Amino acid sequence: MEIFMRNIAFAVNQEDLTIEFAKILHKPPFPTTTLLNFEVHIFHKQHPNGKRGILALPTADAGHTLLRAYGGAGIAVKGRQITLSKSTQVIHMARINRLNTVPWSDPVKLREEKERLLEQSRPFQLLRYSFGRFRGDGHFSSEVSLPGVAHISCDLERRQVYFTYKPERERERRNDGGVFDLLNLMQGFSLDLMSSPMVAAFYSPQNIATLVGNQDEDTTTLFIRADAPPVFSMDNDFVGQLNNNKAQRLSGLSRDYPMPPGCHSLMLVFSSQSDADAFMHACRSRLHLHYSAEHHVQIHDDTSTKQPVEELHEFLSQVPYELAFEVEKTVANFVLSPMEILSLKGAIIALQSDYGPDAPEIFRSFASEHEGRRPSRKTRGRRQREWQSNRDGLTALLDQVIQEHIRERQKPRRLLAPAPQSGVYMSYHLILTPTRYMLEGPLPDQSNSVLRQYEHHECFLRVTFQEENRAKLRRDFDSSITDLLRDRYRPILLRGYRVAGRPFEFLGYSMSGLREHSVWFMTPFEDENGTVVNAASIRNNLGDFTKLYYQPARLAARWSQAFSGTDPSMALLPKEISHCPDIISPSGNEMTDGCSPISVELAKAIWRSLQKGKRRPAKLRNVPSAFQFRLGGAKGMVVQDPTIRGNLVCLRPSQTKFVSDNLTFDVQSTSAKPKAMFLNRPLIVLMEFLGSDTDRIISLQDDSIRRAQSVRSSSIDASKVIQQHGMGASFHLPSLFSNLSHILHLEVGNREEPPQEESLRWASELIDSTLHCIETHVLRELKYRAHIEVPGSYTLLGVSDEWGCLREGEIFATVFDERTGLNKNITGDVAITRSPQIHPGDLQLVTAVRRPELEHLKNVVVFSCEGERSLASCLGGGDLDGDDFNLILDPDLLPTKRSEAGAYKPLPIKTTNHMCGIDDVVEFVFDYIEADLVGLISTHHLRFSDLKDPSCAECLDLARLASNAVDFPKSGTPVNFTDLPKFPRKSPRPDFLAKESADLSNSDHFYNSEKLLGKLFRRVPVKRWMPQEWNEDYSPSDGGSVQMALAHVGLRSLGLSGLTAPTAELTEEMTHLLDAYGEQLMAIGQAHTILKKKDSYVSEAELVSGTIMANWTDHHRRRDAVSAMNLQGRATGEGLGDVRVGDRDV
Repeated sequence: MEIFMRNIAFAVNQEDLTIEFAKILHKPPFPTTTLLNFEVHIFHKQHPNGKRGILALPTADAGHTLLRAYGGAGIAVKGRQITLSKSTQVIHMARINRLNTVPWSDPVKLREEKERLLEQSRPFQLLRYSFGRFRGDGHFSSEVSLPGVAHISCDLERRQVYFTYKPERERERRNDGGVFDLLNLMQGFSLDLMSSPMVAAFYSPQNIATLVGNQDEDTTTLFIRADAPPVFSMDNDFVGQLNNNKAQRLSGLSRDYPMPPGCHSLMLVFSSQSDADAFMHACRSRLHLHYSAEHHVQIHDDTSTKQPVEELHEFLSQVPYELAFEVEKTVANFVLSPMEILSLKGAIIALQSDYGPDAPEIFRSFASEHEGRRPSRKTRGRRQREWQSNRDGLTALLDQVIQEHIRERQKPRRLLAPAPQSGVYMSYHLILTPTRYMLEGPLPDQSNSVLRQYEHHECFLRVTFQEENRAKLRRDFDSSITDLLRDRYRPILLRGYRVAGRPFEFLGYSMSGLREHSVWFMTPFEDENGTVVNAASIRNNLGDFTKLYYQPARLAARWSQAFSGTDPSMALLPKEISHCPDIISPSGNEMTDGCSPISVELAKAIWRSLQKGKRRPAKLRNVPSAFQFRLGGAKGMVVQDPTIRGNLVCLRPSQTKFVSDNLTFDVQSTSAKPKAMFLNRPLIVLMEFLGSDTDRIISLQDDSIRRAQSVRSSSIDASKVIQQHGMGASFHLPSLFSNLSHILHLEVGNREEPPQEESLRWASELIDSTLHCIETHVLRELKYRAHIEVPGSYTLLGVSDEWGCLREGEIFATVFDERTGLNKNITGDVAITRSPQIHPGDLQLVTAVRRPELEHLKNVVVFSCEGERSLASCLGGGDLDGDDFNLILDPDLLPTKRSEAGAYKPLPIKTTNHMCGIDDVVEFVFDYIEADLVGLISTHHLRFSDLKDPSCAECLDLARLASNAVDFPKSGTPVNFTDLPKFPRKSPRPDFLAKESADLSNSDHFYNSEKLLGKLFRRVPVKRWMPQEWNEDYSPSDGGSVQMALAHVGLRSLGLSGLTAPTAELTEEMTHLLDAYGEQLMAIGQAHTILKKKDSYVSEAELVSGTIMANWTDHHRRRDAVSAMNLQGRATGEGLGDVRVGDRDV
């Protein structure tokens, strides 16, 4: 209930009222065991007779009780009687729901706590400061210290260490004859404020390794030893207050002074011991930072030292790229400095001359030894020798690594590098953050048609723009990235970037890459004819783009087709390609948007050719019914049509985006297998609103929780769950656990548990940790993304009805799995949707029918071509060029209410008044990064849906904006950030939107949502668990661990012959094979951590399970890292599978 308050004294504030009402509401006749929660809000607009406001109470009973007692007399606060009456306005239900779910907080205690926080968060002025880095000997290299006034604070509200700096500015003030000139003073004061910006840098606690103090000497000096750079921003507070400008992100302490490589750490010199102690106490007690007292930290002043970067690049340009990349990687990762590299100049040239293609691997081993991160060697008794790098110098260390390499080559060691296969190449990566750059690779990655056409893979570079914490670079409500994009990144895309001494230039991007802020660069090279190939020539050879020369976004979108990750199949002949018109509705809508027919014979030929290029071809007798493809300038879906004879594919105008001479049929995906169907948060919001059975959704989640928790005790359950969630494929975990159960009759789990009937229980530390990762991953997906499987429902590719046998509102689908024998004809009422859902009309009820003309089609959903508008376009603006559609067959989940599909007028395509060049495309890339609002719109929609429902004005407006934001990469017209519906500043969020690491036990940033998503969120038990890290005492795939695991398997009791002692030669061979395998796992494990530091790895259990346990700020970035990690792990596993030792396969 809400009560209207009048006649509030002008001197009364919100806290005064809260304290006075608490004295009344927290004693009888009101409840006293659980104190009544309430909120007071004073209106901003004042009345001549005093302030006015609202008192919100959680129940109507409480409101009536209060009015009976005080409605007539009122309540006196600061000498003025406040009158109370029941509010006649519409009740703010979100506020009432919050009062019923959030416990009461005493304002007096809150004020005292805030005062304590303010005291502990107060800034301390520094005598001196310096950004720099800790050297290998533990000394601090001071490299950046600009003149000015600096402060440091432990910001407890934002939970970060906050550094501020104002540069010194000298200004002469003239005072004629000693007369006090107020005008000149104020003008000077204003100029000072307007021209003196404040630079801020903040560290998140997870990026601070430790606070370091001098134990024996100057104890007023502290060091922040950081694993990653702080976030820099600039805020001219005076101009900001006048013009409402946001803080601008920077790449360092000033626009003109970028941070040198590795300057993550910060030296702080306090003016007094008490200030140093107070700051350290706040950091340790409130942010829980580690503290290390060192006996003597020497400080080296390197602020005037300039690294010979130009000389380094000149040298690297003379070295083969593969080796030069490894050399510069050590500089980018702060392992070696440019001066140290140049001191090895002769040794590096000799290394390349003597060892050729092995030189990059040798140098990589040298860098690992120097950095001290080769635990796979250190943990085994076979190699007890330690490098004496500090004593003998870098050259001596490199010689020792070379000698070790020679000894390894003389032994019968097998290489694990997989045989070349189509669709996969070794990729090089450059990551650019606001303050630094990182190099990764070479690692296996999905190829595309450009890479396959031009080869020279070492001349192509994946470039990604990221935050310091590896999240996507994006703007927010508090800061702007406009200046950062202009000053830091725009020159790189326009003028290129040097890597390993080579000039790389912007080439293009794929659409999926653009969404992740990733683009392609390349360095010019000569082809087999001696012709120089550069970025411009590659783009010009892609096809004819004459019609798009005034539309930069659409032009780049057409280029992107060539950079999409695909598998090659075969080159078609011109006579094997025909053209046919699209089917158009009477109102002019395309009903076959992106789809066309292909003959059965050509589909078979493509499938056979596709399998030839794979190292492990699919063992499927049935050719997929449909292919998602790229063919020159055409893209989309093709579906088998038995009425077409010979080898022929038809292309439609909706598929042909530009004209190209490339006739290679590249495949993105196929309908070979059906995919499971999972709910998600936006879909659950719509289902709840449209009347689906919410109890059934809760039951499905409970079933998913039970299955996830069973993986550590049942081999069969483990196999099913891993298969359903697409995990462990790199190491064939589904078949492994299935075979354990069916063939060896082994159950996983602790050996102390009683075995099941006719089964033995087997335990392994690696297997147990792997299953723990899988359980945690599934539960985490359930809790934070509502990723709930719907058994018996499916996700299928969409195609058009080429035979005209389906009526409007009808679909056709047959689900078929050759491996399991599943063959299911779908009939009756079906709910259909596609991701992402946002409008109530994105979930539709249709009728599945059977038609003899379509019986040959499997694992596709066939859409009718009748009616005024295609059903696919009604589902979140979908089409038939490769979209997945979700079919919900569970009758309890079908919606009981219907909603018309959303229909939006598209934004105009951005054009230029001149023929656009690469600079126009670059401008669009930065427009996209700055205005990439799809994720923010989705989050806003979830919040408004929770406060109201998906049909409210704010949600419908967000649905329109989402449609425009999704089209932005093709239209070039952005959604305006200010058009988004706003929430009150610092208003709490529903609990289901909490980050994975958020503590909800005592937080006023979240409230318990009473809608279905909140209930689902709170039902999932997720434990904070991490697998054991790799270190000098615990390394991947250690031989002793493997032997211990095998020792617990009673082979003879299973009817198998026991293990015989291997020969000395076989032992040696397997030992070196295990070494190589462990080292490759270590390399993959380090490549996919959040923090790029020497002792940070993804664990072996995570590699095997196919997930990453660390909490990433950006879920999508973690998903991409997992995909890349699994691709690389699969390549390593396949390389191991190809090795033969003696006459046996490994």
